[in-house]
Amino acid sequence: MTSNTEQRTLRVAISGTGFAGDFTARVFQMIPHKNNVSIELSGITSGHLGNARNFAGRYGVGAAFEQHRDMLEAVKPHIDCIACANHAHAQYVLEAAEAGVPVIVLEKPPLIWPGYLDGRQADAAVRKAESMDAFHEVLEAVEAAGSKLLYAENFVYLDGVRALVTLLREAEPRDKGKILLQQGVCAHQGSHAPAYDMPEKSGGGALLNKACHPLGPALYLKQVEGILREGAPVRPVKVAAAALQVLKRQPHASGEHFRVMQNVDDYARITVVFEDDTVAELTGHDLSISGIRNAFSVIADFGQYDMRVNPSNAHELFLPDGDMAGDVLMREKLPTPQGTSFPSPMQFHTHGYVSEIDDAVRCALERERRPQSGAMLAWDTLAVLMAGYESAEKDSRFIDISEYTLGRDFPPEVAPDPLLVDEVLQRT
Repeated sequence: MTSNTEQRTLRVAISGTGFAGDFTARVFQMIPHKNNVSIELSGITSGHLGNARNFAGRYGVGAAFEQHRDMLEAVKPHIDCIACANHAHAQYVLEAAEAGVPVIVLEKPPLIWPGYLDGRQADAAVRKAESMDAFHEVLEAVEAAGSKLLYAENFVYLDGVRALVTLLREAEPRDKGKILLQQGVCAHQGSHAPAYDMPEKSGGGALLNKACHPLGPALYLKQVEGILREGAPVRPVKVAAAALQVLKRQPHASGEHFRVMQNVDDYARITVVFEDDTVAELTGHDLSISGIRNAFSVIADFGQYDMRVNPSNAHELFLPDGDMAGDVLMREKLPTPQGTSFPSPMQFHTHGYVSEIDDAVRCALERERRPQSGAMLAWDTLAVLMAGYESAEKDSRFIDISEYTLGRDFPPEVAPDPLLVDEVLQRT
């Protein structure tokens, strides 16, 4: 840690100028104050240099680059935020590790099947095996470099998830704290990113890019539970899933209010069985006509916690004329503010982005600190998602993933430390 009088500047690099890059730049301006620490957005990269330059002007970023490697060499960032299209994730993490970046923030999903980049075709079992092999090499490079990988699953950083960690800590001395069933959903009416409907760039549809969100906290909370109760994380071992193209197979008129995907799944359901025979049921889809739908629920042996992330009825607004709202967005992807809506002020806080980036900053400042959402979570997530596509190809049969989740060792420090999770509930 720095002394109380020493000023320290953290240099941040961002790759990607789309939705993820945009909220990343904004969130760095929102993180909780750190004494004598300033954050400098030093570099932005895009495959289109003009986009990078426009982004730099909009957010006051120091320099724009076309190549990620050139940005790393010039900026030498303390934090590298990989928020670009999915197909570049693996390459950029390898480049960041090679450059010795202390903290690498990797947006979800971790990577896509490498065969897409080669123009190959293969069944889901082959895609799973090759994806896991590729990610193993990525994680080996990160570990060898001594870098810290923060897997940027913002749902892990929801206030409700952090509150539940507190409750698990309280339950453990009372011989409770077993999570039995987890359920979650992430949905809206279709991504606006052009690359989303291109498997060679996105890697997949609703299963890979939406169900991944509630999957993150489901895996994380079982890690935390196991560490508190037994000293070791509880890992997933079996997966069954469905991945469907619903809108593509409906009459043309049915797609009026949606982005109709032609090449990727727009509905996905995943069942995850953990090594202790507990279960998680996660859903992701592009069929929400009323904007984003994020919810997560946990049933444990001591109680039930339902997180109505967005929409939530904490705020209610009625507008007889939607034009009165101007360009104000009441909540993410809401198509119109007219009528009754449930606004979500400070959505970047609500969705966990601020706490996520705050974790990255703390990891850059504190040598021994590791991300709550780290390499193990990224690895288990990819194993579940790729096995999900294999299961979908095999009529939703269960696929054993224990060779990946129980078969790959991680250094103990990579596991989350539930004692470092900030409390968001008051005490008496």
